[in-house]
Amino acid sequence: MQASGQRIRRKREESGCGLTEFASSIGISASYLSRVERDLVNPSPNVLRLIAEGLHRRRRARAVIAEIADVETEAPHDQPSG
Repeated sequence: MQASGQRIRRKREESGCGLTEFASSIGISASYLSRVERDLVNPSPNVLRLIAEGLHRRRRARAVIAEIADVETEAPHDQPSG
């Protein structure tokens, strides 16, 4: 199985995560992730799994943030008066 580094980079960028931050969050070096994204190395199935899981977490987190933001903007901001 061969991964497309360009697709990995596009998905990471769409998630709003920088290379260094994303690499650190999945436990690989930024230089290795950079080489993967430039198709200079073919990652092992384990590294592909880490990348996929990391992208999935980022997507879910963004969806939850969007839901929270929608809820907060729709709900009245009632604060008890002190």
